[in-house]
Amino acid sequence: MSKKATRASKPKPDPEAEGSSKKSTASALKKVLFVSKELLQKDADDRRLRLERFYHPGQGKDALFVTHPDGQMMELLEYAEPRRSWLLNSEVCSNGRIYMTSPVDPTLLALHHLRKHCAQRAMSLDNIAVEENSTSRLLNEFIFPETLKCVADVKSSGDQRFYKYNQERTLAWLALKTRHVANILKEKQVHCGHSAQSQNFVRSEKLVAENACKEMDYTRMACDIVGRYLDADLHDLLIHYLHIPSEIQAIVEEKTAAQKRKSKAGKDEGSDSKKIKLNDSDAAAKLKSSGLLDSDGDPNASITSPTQGPLKERSLTAKEKALAKGAKGTKSIASFFKVK
Repeated sequence: MSKKATRASKPKPDPEAEGSSKKSTASALKKVLFVSKELLQKDADDRRLRLERFYHPGQGKDALFVTHPDGQMMELLEYAEPRRSWLLNSEVCSNGRIYMTSPVDPTLLALHHLRKHCAQRAMSLDNIAVEENSTSRLLNEFIFPETLKCVADVKSSGDQRFYKYNQERTLAWLALKTRHVANILKEKQVHCGHSAQSQNFVRSEKLVAENACKEMDYTRMACDIVGRYLDADLHDLLIHYLHIPSEIQAIVEEKTAAQKRKSKAGKDEGSDSKKIKLNDSDAAAKLKSSGLLDSDGDPNASITSPTQGPLKERSLTAKEKALAKGAKGTKSIASFFKVK
């Protein structure tokens, strides 16, 4: 085979192919973005969406958010997998990531700044993080003062309002959000717990009923979802407030409960499998009522088990004698299965 015919050689372009001289690779700046319909209003031309960065307490750094002029805010989530690309019309986009918008409550983002600046004294929103423009924009344009009453003590002086962080109110408000998320998980029939991954392959309804998620499994998952937007220490306080056991403790309790169910089921099966012993009189009465006995005999006669007499030896036929004679000196088949 010549060198020109090898696979490593560059193929010649087809002169008859249309658009062979044009680019077939799209720029990496092109992205696939799924935007919620709530952000796409009819007057989108006059009021455009903005892509802004705000501090994300769960990530510990700034994150991207999509904001609308009417005060709506959604987090921009990114899903990336290795060696993925998109086909856009006749082009190949090397950026195979997927970007999606997810609604978020701005009050969760404001909790970090309230705990940082307003834990010891009451402050107005204008005085919190004056040097950070993004923080001031978040607190003044996307946070409603009425919602801050759920997480802080509000003091008014004329037209100004001052806020002081209240931990008890915050935990109670976060607990309500957690229960609301847990109810949504139940409505969507999302499998929680340690067996959530195997539920996709369950075919039997009985197994699904036995592996039904507990109330605490939904609460734990809902707490983790809410905790993604909280500081680590505040997330731990919420876990203790809701009395959620650790995952290791939950696994131990689940195994202990499974062993108790198995032992109880074994006892029930053992009690059902026991034979019921009947007296001779009860057995005789049941045989008479069943109609299995001949009516020629005396109906008043007692039914007893026949006495076993001496057994007589049966005479062998000529064929059986011939087989016995031919089997002399050979081993039985059972001898091959004995333990050596």
